[in-house]
Parts: sequence; C-alpha cells; structure tokens
Amino acid sequence: MLIKNVSILQSGHLVLGQDIRIKEGKIEQIGPELQKERGDEEIKGKGKLAIPGLVNCHTHLAMSLLRGYADDMELMPWLEEKIWPLEARLTEEDVYWGVKLGCLELIRFGITCYNDMYYFPDVTAQATKEMGLRGFISGVVFDMKPELLSQVEPFIKRWKDDELIRPAVGPHAAYTCSEETLLRAGEIADRHQAMVHMHISETWKEVDGFLLSRGKSPVEYLDSLGLLNSRLTAIHCVWLSEEDCYLLEKRKANVVSCTASNLKLASGIAPLNTLMKAGVNVCLGTDSACSNNNLSLFEDMKVTAIVQKNAYHTPAAFTAEQIWQFATENAYRAFGLNNGMSVGANADLALIDLKKPWFYPQSNIVSHLVYSMAGGVDTTIVNGRVLMQNGIIPGEEEILEKAQQRFIRLTSED
Repeated sequence: MLIKNVSILQSGHLVLGQDIRIKEGKIEQIGPELQKERGDEEIKGKGKLAIPGLVNCHTHLAMSLLRGYADDMELMPWLEEKIWPLEARLTEEDVYWGVKLGCLELIRFGITCYNDMYYFPDVTAQATKEMGLRGFISGVVFDMKPELLSQVEPFIKRWKDDELIRPAVGPHAAYTCSEETLLRAGEIADRHQAMVHMHISETWKEVDGFLLSRGKSPVEYLDSLGLLNSRLTAIHCVWLSEEDCYLLEKRKANVVSCTASNLKLASGIAPLNTLMKAGVNVCLGTDSACSNNNLSLFEDMKVTAIVQKNAYHTPAAFTAEQIWQFATENAYRAFGLNNGMSVGANADLALIDLKKPWFYPQSNIVSHLVYSMAGGVDTTIVNGRVLMQNGIIPGEEEILEKAQQRFIRLTSED
C-alpha cells in the first residue's frame, strides 16, 4: 500500500508532500516521491493529514447499545437502578452487535486500538477482530458473579497468540471485589504477564469508605496486595491524594482519565497536574457511550484540557501538545504498542481531511486537533488493512440495524 502526497506532523509542524509505504502491516518508508511498486494499492493523500492511530484506553464497548438509556444520574444509582438490572438480560448476541456498533464509532474517530472490560469477552474479541481493530480485552470480574473469575485464565489462553487481540484481566474495582478475588486476579495477570484493567478511586464515597474501613486509600490498599505495577491501567483516579499520585508513579502504573464521563456522572475532576508532576504516565479514555455519550477522543481531549485549566486556575495548564500526547505516545507506552509515524511502526493510521473550516487558518495543527476538531476522519487503517476509506465502512448499515433491534429487545422488558 502506498499513501501518496499526504501531510504528516513532525515536532508539531505540518510537513507536506509525504508518501507512506506500508508492507506486511508495518510502515516501511516515509518520504517524498516514493515510487509505486507492483501490487501497491494507492491511496490519495492530497489535502489530508496522516496521524498515528489514537488509543481509547478505557471502554465498555458493548454498552454502546445503551447510549441515552440512563442519563442524568449519579454513578451508584445509575449502576444499581438502571445498568446492572438491564445487564442481567444481556446475551452474547447483544454484546456482539453492541461491540460492532462501538467499533464503527471508533473507526470513524480515528481510534485504532481500545482497552475494554465487559461481559462475554470472547464475543467482544471476535467482533473486534472481524472489524479489524486492535483490542486489549478483559472480561469483567466482581464478587456478585463469582463464576466470572474462573473464566479469566481460559480466555487468556485462547487469545494470547492473536495478532490483534491482547487478552487482559479486568477486576471491576476494589469495592466490588474481595481481597481473595483481587489476589487471584493479580496472580493470573502475573502468570501471563497480562495487563490489568481496573476502576480506582472514581468517587469520593469509594475513597471515604476505604479510609474508614481499612485506614487506607484504594490506591494504598491495592498496593498492599501487589496490584500496582507497569501492567496496571488505573481507570478514573479522580479522588487521589498527593501520596497516591507518587505511589502510582513509584510502581509505574498507568492512569487513564475519562473526563467527559466523570463530569457527566458528577464524579469529579482527576488531579492530572499533580499526577504529571509526580511523573505518572497519563492516558485518556472515553468510558462507555452509555455514560459519555460518545467514543470520540477528540472531544475528550478538548474537555480534558479546558476542565484542567479551570481546576488549576490557569489557562497555561495542559497545552494542546501535552493532551495530544495523552491520546498517542502515552497510550502506546502504557500498552507496549509499537505505534507512531516512523519506519517500522505498526501501520495503524488515520487520514484526516484538512479541507474543513475548523482547520483554517492552518496555523497550529495540533491545537486544531485538540480544540477545534469537529469531524473529518476520512480513512482508518489498522495493521495495514483499510477499515474505512472516503468515509465508507463496509457493512455499516447492517450493524446499525442489528444494534437497534438488540436495544429494543433489551429495553422492551422495562
């Protein structure tokens, strides 16, 4: 595959007239006027910007079926009164089409990899693979369904050698998992060197409960169990003390901020400046389309920047370049992905149409991507395979129809 005459970013600046040759799922060459080789599929890049694919570091992708179902509620009533009762009706087919619906949205937002925790992980993995995306997939684990823990290791063994799917371990949270469950989950992750995906310190009530019952914050408690390490993606991390931040850095854990979702559920604002000063690797996730209500990292980048400026009372906090790094380089580091706009990197790319009013004047493209982007992803490529071109995704209409049918089935029992 040869992408011709496309723009790329170098040190934050737009470089025009570049060609990108892709071979066997990798970027083989980048430069001007590369010659087309026999068998090359040519993609016209004029007027477009090639970016490395974004990584959505926290989702529950099948919950795309529940978009708009339970808005305007606080987290625990939202879970206990609406989400958990409806999830009790979920079937594998519901999850299959919910994941495919979510994949459509990820592809349209230039997201080439995502980190997921939900029911029926084999179905999630299969649907993701069919759609062509990369995924770090974990089945959710909590004590109210103890049988889920026994399914974790077999799932890892089934998918550990897949090219696109990386199986992970997903203990839901410290307040929904007993110490025994957490220890067993950690042992499985250590045995397979798998990522651990976990909600941590999402609400003040959660943190206050741990301080009262155990005399420790959730972060300190998890550290006492040996669960803080470089394979942990600690999700939300809204209510952290300064000591928590430095402990996360000491153990090299990765923090995933889900700003829009946290704001919508009124859970609070994560102390990202304190985390960054401590040296923690900070990434971004959208959370589910049920609590956000979309899967756009472009929107989350802007919301994160604006909210953090206000939280720290200075517009100088969190530059566009820093926020862009959260969604790209920091995410690649967290998940060990060989991504980026460089020779030898995974051919996980998105082409963005620069002929849109929100990219003009073309003064600061990174700023426009973070603060102005309102659409325009034209092409998405993963592992050298074109998933969307000229805004067209094969099979999209069927997925939309099936997703609507599954939503009606799920909610007709209300």
